[in-house]
Amino acid sequence: MKIAVLGGTGEIGEGFALHWAEKHQIRIGSRKSEKAEVTSERFNETLANYGCKGEIKGFDNKTAAEGADVIILTIPYEHVSGVIDVVRPVLSDQIIVSPVVPMTRGEYFEYNTPAHGSAAQEIQAMLPEGMNVVAAFHTVASRRLCSLDPAFQCDVMICGDERRSKDVIIDLTHDIECLRPLDVGPLALASTIESLTPLLLNIAMLNHLKDPSIKVL
Repeated sequence: MKIAVLGGTGEIGEGFALHWAEKHQIRIGSRKSEKAEVTSERFNETLANYGCKGEIKGFDNKTAAEGADVIILTIPYEHVSGVIDVVRPVLSDQIIVSPVVPMTRGEYFEYNTPAHGSAAQEIQAMLPEGMNVVAAFHTVASRRLCSLDPAFQCDVMICGDERRSKDVIIDLTHDIECLRPLDVGPLALASTIESLTPLLLNIAMLNHLKDPSIKVL
């Protein structure tokens, strides 16, 4: 599959790129193509150091999104609408994956419920008719994921309204050995999994934990 990771120059983007590069065509997107190109070169060096095959390429966000099968929005909530505006001319039938979390940090991290109910539902409302959003990967510890640590095991809660789109993301999650996908229902429930991110951050802060994730037993 052709997978575009928009805003993919950060740790969570790196984790996805490294794990999927052997089986899929990975495009790292950024506001400036130069940054994505430099980052993709670094990711490719990491692949080579681990003895992994595959090639990761860097583009500006619009170019990365064009012709992709799946687009993952690894960007802060406050930048989502701007990125959607940039890539809208090339959107057609791509599956949009949202790990986006609307939250603020004061004394503690707090989830800020958008008017549409969740960031995923808000993104769905921004897209051309017929496109589908799948909410996923909110509870994955990015530094553990990009380390390719074989001991790391984490569950991924996945919401979506369209069965085929959700199944595609479930299959992609299975491609990452350390992750187990769990179907938790329609997109209307996305706020329940988005709110787990500030919960995990507060747990980490208050209990001096590093990179906590969720495993359902």
